Amino acid sequence: MKHSEIKKTKIPFGIKLSYGVGNIGLVSLIAAMSFFLMIFYTDVALISPAIAGMALTVGKIWDIINDPIIGWMTDRTKSKHGRRRVYLIYGAVPLVIASFILWIVPSGLSNTSAFIWVAATYIIFSTVFSITYIPYTAMAAELTKDYDERTSLMTVSSIGAVLGYIIGSISVRLIVGNAASPQIGYMIVGGIFGVLAGLSVAFVAWRVKEPTDFKNVTSKMPLIASIKTTFKNKPFVMLVTAFGLVRLAFTLMSAVMMYFVVYNLVESRDSIGKILTILMLVIAVFIMLWKWVGDHWSKSISYVGGLIIVAICAMASFWLGKGDMNIMSLLAMVLGIGMASHWVMPFAMMPDVIEYDQMRTGERREGIFFGVYGLVDKIARTLGIIILGWVLEIFNYVPNVEQTAESLLGIRLLFGPVPAALILLAIPILIFYPINRESHAAMVNALENGEIFSEEEMENY
Repeated sequence: MKHSEIKKTKIPFGIKLSYGVGNIGLVSLIAAMSFFLMIFYTDVALISPAIAGMALTVGKIWDIINDPIIGWMTDRTKSKHGRRRVYLIYGAVPLVIASFILWIVPSGLSNTSAFIWVAATYIIFSTVFSITYIPYTAMAAELTKDYDERTSLMTVSSIGAVLGYIIGSISVRLIVGNAASPQIGYMIVGGIFGVLAGLSVAFVAWRVKEPTDFKNVTSKMPLIASIKTTFKNKPFVMLVTAFGLVRLAFTLMSAVMMYFVVYNLVESRDSIGKILTILMLVIAVFIMLWKWVGDHWSKSISYVGGLIIVAICAMASFWLGKGDMNIMSLLAMVLGIGMASHWVMPFAMMPDVIEYDQMRTGERREGIFFGVYGLVDKIARTLGIIILGWVLEIFNYVPNVEQTAESLLGIRLLFGPVPAALILLAIPILIFYPINRESHAAMVNALENGEIFSEEEMENY
Protein backbone atom coordinates (compact mmCIF):
# COMPACT_ATOMS: atom_id res chain seq x y z
CA MET A 1 0.00 0.00 0.00
CA LYS A 2 1.34 3.43 -0.89
CA HIS A 3 1.84 6.04 1.80
CA SER A 4 -0.87 8.26 0.32
CA GLU A 5 -3.38 5.42 0.62
CA ILE A 6 -2.79 4.74 4.31
CA LYS A 7 -5.84 5.53 6.38
CA LYS A 8 -5.02 8.08 9.09
CA THR A 9 -6.45 7.83 12.61
CA LYS A 10 -6.01 11.21 14.25
CA ILE A 11 -5.81 11.67 18.02
CA PRO A 12 -7.33 14.98 19.18
CA PHE A 13 -4.57 17.36 20.28
CA GLY A 14 -6.23 17.73 23.68
CA ILE A 15 -5.83 13.99 24.27
CA LYS A 16 -2.16 14.12 23.22
CA LEU A 17 -1.61 17.04 25.58
CA SER A 18 -3.42 15.27 28.42
CA TYR A 19 -1.35 12.12 27.87
CA GLY A 20 1.86 14.19 27.90
CA VAL A 21 0.93 15.67 31.31
CA GLY A 22 1.56 12.24 32.82
CA ASN A 23 5.24 12.45 31.98
CA ILE A 24 5.64 15.85 33.67
CA GLY A 25 4.84 14.44 37.10
CA LEU A 26 6.38 10.99 36.68
CA VAL A 27 9.67 12.15 35.14
CA SER A 28 10.08 15.07 37.59
CA LEU A 29 9.88 12.56 40.43
CA ILE A 30 12.46 10.25 38.83
CA ALA A 31 14.79 13.19 38.05
CA ALA A 32 14.64 14.38 41.66
CA MET A 33 15.50 10.89 42.86
CA SER A 34 18.29 10.42 40.34
CA PHE A 35 20.08 13.61 41.36
CA PHE A 36 19.35 13.88 45.08
CA LEU A 37 18.17 10.66 46.75
CA MET A 38 21.64 9.24 47.40
CA ILE A 39 23.00 12.50 48.78
CA PHE A 40 19.90 12.75 51.02
CA TYR A 41 20.69 9.33 52.48
CA THR A 42 24.39 10.02 53.06
CA ASP A 43 24.50 13.74 53.96
CA VAL A 44 21.12 14.34 55.64
CA ALA A 45 19.92 10.98 56.97
CA LEU A 46 23.60 10.20 57.78
CA ILE A 47 23.47 6.63 56.51
CA SER A 48 26.77 5.03 55.56
CA PRO A 49 27.31 5.26 51.77
CA ALA A 50 28.04 1.52 51.68
CA ILE A 51 24.82 0.70 53.56
CA ALA A 52 22.74 3.05 51.41
CA GLY A 53 24.34 1.69 48.24
CA MET A 54 23.69 -1.94 49.17
CA ALA A 55 20.10 -1.22 50.17
CA LEU A 56 19.41 0.62 46.93
CA THR A 57 21.00 -2.25 44.98
CA VAL A 58 18.51 -4.66 46.56
CA GLY A 59 15.69 -2.25 45.72
CA LYS A 60 16.90 -1.80 42.15
CA ILE A 61 17.09 -5.56 41.58
CA TRP A 62 13.40 -5.79 42.44
CA ASP A 63 12.76 -2.66 40.38
CA ILE A 64 14.26 -4.40 37.35
CA ILE A 65 12.27 -7.60 37.89
CA ASN A 66 8.87 -6.08 38.58
CA ASP A 67 8.36 -4.26 35.24
CA PRO A 68 7.65 -7.39 33.13
CA ILE A 69 5.49 -8.87 35.90
CA ILE A 70 3.34 -5.75 36.17
CA GLY A 71 3.14 -5.41 32.38
CA TRP A 72 1.96 -9.03 32.15
CA MET A 73 -0.64 -8.38 34.88
CA THR A 74 -2.09 -5.44 32.96
CA ASP A 75 -2.35 -7.55 29.79
CA ARG A 76 -4.55 -10.00 31.72
CA THR A 77 -6.64 -7.38 33.52
CA LYS A 78 -10.34 -7.03 32.83
CA SER A 79 -12.31 -4.18 34.41
CA LYS A 80 -14.95 -1.61 33.57
CA HIS A 81 -12.14 0.98 33.44
CA GLY A 82 -10.04 -0.98 30.95
CA ARG A 83 -6.74 -2.86 31.17
CA ARG A 84 -4.44 0.13 31.79
CA ARG A 85 -6.54 3.02 33.07
CA VAL A 86 -7.70 1.11 36.15
CA TYR A 87 -4.11 1.08 37.45
CA LEU A 88 -3.84 4.85 37.02
CA ILE A 89 -7.13 5.41 38.84
CA TYR A 90 -6.26 3.30 41.86
CA GLY A 91 -2.49 3.88 41.78
CA ALA A 92 -2.43 7.69 42.01
CA VAL A 93 -2.91 7.99 45.79
CA PRO A 94 -0.53 5.12 46.71
CA LEU A 95 2.07 6.80 44.48
CA VAL A 96 1.80 10.01 46.52
CA ILE A 97 2.24 8.10 49.79
CA ALA A 98 5.12 5.92 48.54
CA SER A 99 6.94 8.99 47.18
CA PHE A 100 6.57 10.82 50.48
CA ILE A 101 7.91 8.04 52.73
CA LEU A 102 10.89 7.57 50.42
CA TRP A 103 12.31 10.88 51.68
CA ILE A 104 11.76 10.16 55.40
CA VAL A 105 14.32 8.24 57.46
CA PRO A 106 13.90 7.95 61.25
CA SER A 107 16.91 9.25 63.19
CA GLY A 108 19.20 7.02 65.21
CA LEU A 109 18.84 3.88 63.11
CA SER A 110 21.50 1.19 63.37
CA ASN A 111 23.22 0.07 60.19
CA THR A 112 20.97 -2.98 59.97
CA SER A 113 17.81 -0.95 60.58
CA ALA A 114 18.89 1.69 58.08
CA PHE A 115 19.52 -0.99 55.45
CA ILE A 116 16.07 -2.52 56.00
CA TRP A 117 14.35 0.89 55.98
CA VAL A 118 15.98 2.11 52.77
CA ALA A 119 15.51 -1.21 50.96
CA ALA A 120 11.88 -1.57 52.09
CA THR A 121 10.81 1.98 51.25
CA TYR A 122 12.53 1.82 47.86
CA ILE A 123 10.92 -1.54 47.03
CA ILE A 124 7.48 -0.17 48.00
CA PHE A 125 8.06 2.95 45.91
CA SER A 126 9.39 1.12 42.85
CA THR A 127 6.46 -1.30 42.92
CA VAL A 128 3.85 1.46 43.12
CA PHE A 129 5.68 3.54 40.50
CA SER A 130 5.77 0.61 38.05
CA ILE A 131 2.08 -0.11 38.70
CA THR A 132 1.30 3.34 37.32
CA TYR A 133 4.15 3.91 34.85
CA ILE A 134 3.98 0.64 32.86
CA PRO A 135 0.23 0.93 32.12
CA TYR A 136 0.73 4.61 31.32
CA THR A 137 3.39 3.88 28.69
CA ALA A 138 1.48 0.88 27.31
CA MET A 139 -1.55 3.10 26.60
CA ALA A 140 0.43 4.77 23.79
CA ALA A 141 0.13 1.64 21.65
CA GLU A 142 -3.65 1.52 22.18
CA LEU A 143 -4.59 5.14 21.55
CA THR A 144 -3.84 4.81 17.83
CA LYS A 145 -2.54 2.23 15.37
CA ASP A 146 -1.37 4.95 12.97
CA TYR A 147 2.40 5.02 12.40
CA ASP A 148 2.75 8.82 12.23
CA GLU A 149 0.18 9.61 14.91
CA ARG A 150 2.22 7.54 17.33
CA THR A 151 5.20 9.76 16.55
CA SER A 152 3.05 12.84 17.13
CA LEU A 153 1.72 11.45 20.43
CA MET A 154 5.19 10.60 21.70
CA THR A 155 6.51 14.00 20.62
CA VAL A 156 4.01 15.74 22.90
CA SER A 157 4.69 13.17 25.63
CA SER A 158 8.46 13.69 25.30
CA ILE A 159 8.07 17.46 25.69
CA GLY A 160 6.26 16.68 28.95
CA ALA A 161 9.16 14.42 29.96
CA VAL A 162 11.72 17.16 29.26
CA LEU A 163 9.72 19.64 31.33
CA GLY A 164 9.52 17.09 34.13
CA TYR A 165 13.26 16.46 33.96
CA ILE A 166 14.02 20.18 34.18
CA ILE A 167 11.63 20.64 37.13
CA GLY A 168 13.01 17.64 39.01
CA SER A 169 16.67 18.45 38.47
CA ILE A 170 16.52 22.17 39.25
CA SER A 171 13.85 22.79 41.90
CA VAL A 172 15.04 20.41 44.65
CA ARG A 173 17.95 22.63 45.66
CA LEU A 174 15.64 25.63 45.86
CA ILE A 175 13.12 23.76 48.02
CA VAL A 176 15.71 22.33 50.41
CA GLY A 177 17.68 25.60 50.55
CA ASN A 178 14.62 27.57 51.68
CA ALA A 179 13.40 25.02 54.25
CA ALA A 180 13.96 25.29 58.02
CA SER A 181 16.31 22.29 57.86
CA PRO A 182 17.49 19.83 55.21
CA GLN A 183 15.36 17.07 56.80
CA ILE A 184 12.23 19.19 56.49
CA GLY A 185 13.27 20.32 53.04
CA TYR A 186 13.52 16.77 51.72
CA MET A 187 10.19 15.87 53.36
CA ILE A 188 8.68 18.76 51.43
CA VAL A 189 10.41 17.48 48.27
CA GLY A 190 8.82 14.06 48.78
CA GLY A 191 5.42 15.63 49.32
CA ILE A 192 5.58 18.04 46.38
CA PHE A 193 6.89 15.58 43.82
CA GLY A 194 4.66 12.80 45.12
CA VAL A 195 1.58 14.98 44.77
CA LEU A 196 2.73 16.22 41.34
CA ALA A 197 3.19 12.63 40.12
CA GLY A 198 -0.11 11.50 41.64
CA LEU A 199 -2.05 14.39 40.14
CA SER A 200 -0.45 13.83 36.73
CA VAL A 201 -1.44 10.16 36.77
CA ALA A 202 -4.97 11.00 37.96
CA PHE A 203 -5.28 13.64 35.24
CA VAL A 204 -4.36 11.11 32.54
CA ALA A 205 -6.88 8.64 33.99
CA TRP A 206 -9.55 11.36 33.91
CA ARG A 207 -8.87 12.74 30.44
CA VAL A 208 -7.53 9.77 28.44
CA LYS A 209 -9.86 6.83 27.90
CA GLU A 210 -8.80 3.50 26.47
CA PRO A 211 -10.40 2.69 23.11
CA THR A 212 -13.29 0.27 23.53
CA ASP A 213 -11.53 -2.16 21.15
CA PHE A 214 -8.90 -2.86 23.81
CA LYS A 215 -10.77 -2.55 27.11
CA ASN A 216 -11.36 -6.26 27.66
CA VAL A 217 -9.00 -7.88 25.14
CA THR A 218 -7.01 -9.85 27.69
CA SER A 219 -3.99 -12.07 27.16
CA LYS A 220 -4.14 -15.74 28.12
CA MET A 221 -0.39 -16.46 28.14
CA PRO A 222 1.34 -17.50 31.39
CA LEU A 223 4.08 -15.15 32.62
CA ILE A 224 7.16 -17.13 31.54
CA ALA A 225 5.71 -17.97 28.12
CA SER A 226 4.73 -14.33 27.66
CA ILE A 227 8.26 -13.13 28.41
CA LYS A 228 9.84 -15.76 26.13
CA THR A 229 7.50 -14.86 23.29
CA THR A 230 8.61 -11.20 23.37
CA PHE A 231 12.11 -12.34 22.38
CA LYS A 232 10.72 -14.11 19.31
CA ASN A 233 9.58 -10.72 18.03
CA LYS A 234 12.45 -9.79 15.70
CA PRO A 235 11.74 -6.02 15.46
CA PHE A 236 11.38 -5.80 19.25
CA VAL A 237 14.68 -7.60 19.86
CA MET A 238 16.43 -5.28 17.40
CA LEU A 239 14.85 -2.20 18.98
CA VAL A 240 15.64 -3.06 22.60
CA THR A 241 19.20 -4.09 21.66
CA ALA A 242 19.82 -0.73 19.98
CA PHE A 243 18.00 1.14 22.74
CA GLY A 244 19.95 -0.69 25.45
CA LEU A 245 23.27 0.24 23.83
CA VAL A 246 22.22 3.89 23.50
CA ARG A 247 20.82 4.01 27.04
CA LEU A 248 24.10 2.62 28.38
CA ALA A 249 26.01 5.26 26.39
CA PHE A 250 23.83 8.09 27.69
CA THR A 251 24.02 6.77 31.26
CA LEU A 252 27.81 6.80 31.11
CA MET A 253 27.85 10.35 29.74
CA SER A 254 25.44 11.70 32.36
CA ALA A 255 27.09 9.81 35.25
CA VAL A 256 30.62 10.97 34.40
CA MET A 257 29.62 14.53 33.41
CA MET A 258 30.34 16.01 36.84
CA TYR A 259 33.81 14.42 36.89
CA PHE A 260 34.44 15.63 33.34
CA VAL A 261 33.49 19.24 34.08
CA VAL A 262 35.05 19.53 37.54
CA TYR A 263 38.31 17.66 36.95
CA ASN A 264 38.93 17.70 33.19
CA LEU A 265 37.62 21.19 32.39
CA VAL A 266 38.60 22.40 35.89
CA GLU A 267 35.31 24.21 36.47
CA SER A 268 33.09 24.61 39.56
CA ARG A 269 30.29 22.16 40.34
CA ASP A 270 27.80 24.93 39.58
CA SER A 271 28.85 24.72 35.93
CA ILE A 272 27.07 21.36 35.75
CA GLY A 273 23.76 23.20 36.09
CA LYS A 274 24.67 25.44 33.16
CA ILE A 275 25.51 22.48 30.92
CA LEU A 276 22.36 20.59 31.90
CA THR A 277 20.17 23.65 31.35
CA ILE A 278 21.61 24.21 27.86
CA LEU A 279 21.25 20.52 27.04
CA MET A 280 17.63 20.18 28.19
CA LEU A 281 16.43 23.42 26.62
CA VAL A 282 17.94 22.48 23.26
CA ILE A 283 16.38 19.01 23.52
CA ALA A 284 12.98 20.58 24.24
CA VAL A 285 13.26 22.86 21.20
CA PHE A 286 14.53 20.24 18.74
CA ILE A 287 12.10 17.45 19.62
CA MET A 288 9.75 18.97 17.05
CA LEU A 289 12.50 18.87 14.41
CA TRP A 290 12.87 15.12 14.81
CA LYS A 291 9.11 14.72 14.70
CA TRP A 292 9.19 16.48 11.32
CA VAL A 293 12.08 14.28 10.14
CA GLY A 294 10.19 11.18 11.28
CA ASP A 295 7.13 12.25 9.32
CA HIS A 296 9.18 12.44 6.12
CA TRP A 297 11.46 9.45 6.68
CA SER A 298 11.10 6.35 8.85
CA LYS A 299 11.40 6.51 12.63
CA SER A 300 14.48 4.29 12.72
CA ILE A 301 16.38 6.37 10.15
CA SER A 302 15.43 9.56 12.01
CA TYR A 303 16.81 7.97 15.19
CA VAL A 304 20.03 7.13 13.36
CA GLY A 305 20.41 10.77 12.25
CA GLY A 306 20.27 12.01 15.83
CA LEU A 307 22.64 9.32 17.08
CA ILE A 308 25.27 10.20 14.46
CA ILE A 309 25.29 13.77 15.81
CA VAL A 310 25.65 12.49 19.39
CA ALA A 311 28.50 10.14 18.45
CA ILE A 312 30.42 12.95 16.70
CA CYS A 313 29.99 15.27 19.70
CA ALA A 314 31.03 12.53 22.13
CA MET A 315 34.23 11.89 20.18
CA ALA A 316 34.97 15.63 19.93
CA SER A 317 34.67 16.01 23.72
CA PHE A 318 37.69 13.74 24.21
CA TRP A 319 39.97 16.58 23.10
CA LEU A 320 38.59 19.15 25.56
CA GLY A 321 40.57 20.18 28.62
CA LYS A 322 41.16 22.98 31.08
CA GLY A 323 39.74 26.32 29.90
CA ASP A 324 37.43 24.82 27.27
CA MET A 325 34.15 25.50 29.08
CA ASN A 326 32.83 27.75 26.30
CA ILE A 327 33.54 25.07 23.71
CA MET A 328 31.82 22.56 25.99
CA SER A 329 28.74 24.80 26.13
CA LEU A 330 28.61 24.93 22.32
CA LEU A 331 29.13 21.19 22.18
CA ALA A 332 26.24 20.73 24.63
CA MET A 333 23.99 22.66 22.26
CA VAL A 334 24.85 20.40 19.31
CA LEU A 335 24.67 17.35 21.56
CA GLY A 336 21.16 18.38 22.60
CA ILE A 337 20.07 18.51 18.94
CA GLY A 338 21.11 14.89 18.46
CA MET A 339 19.82 13.67 21.83
CA ALA A 340 16.38 15.10 21.08
CA SER A 341 15.83 12.22 18.64
CA HIS A 342 16.34 9.75 21.49
CA TRP A 343 13.59 11.42 23.52
CA VAL A 344 11.06 10.69 20.76
CA MET A 345 11.94 7.95 18.29
CA PRO A 346 12.48 4.78 20.35
CA PHE A 347 9.28 5.45 22.30
CA ALA A 348 7.40 6.10 19.05
CA MET A 349 8.83 2.89 17.57
CA MET A 350 7.86 0.68 20.51
CA PRO A 351 4.08 0.63 19.85
CA ASP A 352 4.67 -0.60 16.28
CA VAL A 353 6.09 -3.93 17.47
CA ILE A 354 2.73 -4.72 19.10
CA GLU A 355 1.02 -5.30 15.75
CA TYR A 356 3.91 -7.56 14.69
CA ASP A 357 3.35 -9.62 17.84
CA GLN A 358 -0.41 -9.68 17.32
CA MET A 359 0.10 -11.17 13.86
CA ARG A 360 2.11 -13.99 15.48
CA THR A 361 0.08 -14.66 18.62
CA GLY A 362 -3.38 -13.23 17.99
CA GLU A 363 -3.15 -11.29 21.28
CA ARG A 364 -2.63 -7.64 22.24
CA ARG A 365 0.20 -7.69 24.80
CA GLU A 366 1.33 -4.08 25.16
CA GLY A 367 2.03 -4.48 28.88
CA ILE A 368 4.62 -7.25 28.67
CA PHE A 369 6.48 -5.52 25.85
CA PHE A 370 6.68 -2.21 27.67
CA GLY A 371 7.60 -4.11 30.84
CA VAL A 372 10.53 -5.89 29.17
CA TYR A 373 11.49 -2.60 27.55
CA GLY A 374 11.61 -1.05 31.03
CA LEU A 375 13.70 -3.98 32.26
CA VAL A 376 16.32 -3.38 29.53
CA ASP A 377 16.29 0.34 30.32
CA LYS A 378 16.95 -0.24 34.03
CA ILE A 379 19.64 -2.87 33.41
CA ALA A 380 21.48 -0.42 31.12
CA ARG A 381 21.20 2.38 33.70
CA THR A 382 22.45 0.14 36.51
CA LEU A 383 25.27 -1.28 34.38
CA GLY A 384 26.37 2.26 33.49
CA ILE A 385 26.84 3.18 37.16
CA ILE A 386 28.73 -0.05 37.85
CA ILE A 387 31.05 0.54 34.88
CA LEU A 388 31.71 4.10 36.06
CA GLY A 389 32.75 2.87 39.50
CA TRP A 390 35.09 0.20 38.11
CA VAL A 391 36.71 2.50 35.54
CA LEU A 392 37.36 5.20 38.15
CA GLU A 393 38.95 2.53 40.35
CA ILE A 394 41.09 1.08 37.54
CA PHE A 395 42.34 4.52 36.46
CA ASN A 396 43.21 5.41 40.09
CA TYR A 397 40.72 8.24 40.62
CA VAL A 398 41.14 10.06 43.96
CA PRO A 399 38.25 12.34 45.06
CA ASN A 400 38.60 16.07 45.77
CA VAL A 401 42.17 16.46 44.48
CA GLU A 402 43.75 17.41 41.18
CA GLN A 403 43.62 14.30 39.01
CA THR A 404 46.55 12.57 37.37
CA ALA A 405 46.81 12.22 33.60
CA GLU A 406 45.85 8.56 34.06
CA SER A 407 42.60 9.27 35.92
CA LEU A 408 41.71 12.10 33.50
CA LEU A 409 42.15 9.65 30.62
CA GLY A 410 39.61 7.31 32.22
CA ILE A 411 37.15 10.17 32.71
CA ARG A 412 37.57 11.40 29.12
CA LEU A 413 37.19 7.88 27.71
CA LEU A 414 33.92 7.35 29.59
CA PHE A 415 32.49 10.69 28.48
CA GLY A 416 33.52 10.45 24.83
CA PRO A 417 34.91 7.44 22.94
CA VAL A 418 33.20 4.68 24.94
CA PRO A 419 29.65 6.13 24.54
CA ALA A 420 30.43 6.90 20.88
CA ALA A 421 31.45 3.28 20.30
CA LEU A 422 28.24 1.98 21.93
CA ILE A 423 26.16 4.30 19.74
CA LEU A 424 28.02 3.20 16.62
CA LEU A 425 27.15 -0.41 17.49
CA ALA A 426 23.46 0.53 17.69
CA ILE A 427 23.31 2.38 14.36
CA PRO A 428 23.59 -0.65 11.99
CA ILE A 429 20.81 -2.41 13.94
CA LEU A 430 18.53 0.57 13.40
CA ILE A 431 19.43 0.90 9.73
CA PHE A 432 18.16 -2.66 9.14
CA TYR A 433 15.14 -2.30 11.43
CA PRO A 434 12.28 -3.86 9.41
CA ILE A 435 9.21 -1.82 10.42
CA ASN A 436 8.60 1.34 8.44
CA ARG A 437 5.50 3.31 7.48
CA GLU A 438 4.47 1.00 4.63
CA SER A 439 5.17 -2.34 6.32
CA HIS A 440 3.33 -1.22 9.45
CA ALA A 441 0.28 -0.16 7.42
CA ALA A 442 0.28 -3.58 5.75
CA MET A 443 0.31 -5.26 9.18
CA VAL A 444 -2.60 -3.15 10.42
CA ASN A 445 -4.60 -3.96 7.30
CA ALA A 446 -3.85 -7.68 7.66
CA LEU A 447 -5.01 -7.64 11.27
CA GLU A 448 -8.19 -5.78 10.38
CA ASN A 449 -8.88 -8.58 7.89
CA GLY A 450 -8.43 -11.16 10.64
CA GLU A 451 -5.15 -12.61 9.39
CA ILE A 452 -2.86 -14.46 11.84
CA PHE A 453 0.52 -15.65 10.55
CA SER A 454 2.50 -18.78 11.43
CA GLU A 455 6.09 -18.58 12.74
CA GLU A 456 7.45 -19.50 9.30
CA GLU A 457 5.29 -16.89 7.58
CA MET A 458 6.43 -14.20 10.04
CA GLU A 459 10.06 -15.08 9.36
CA ASN A 460 9.44 -14.32 5.69
CA TYR A 461 7.21 -11.30 6.31
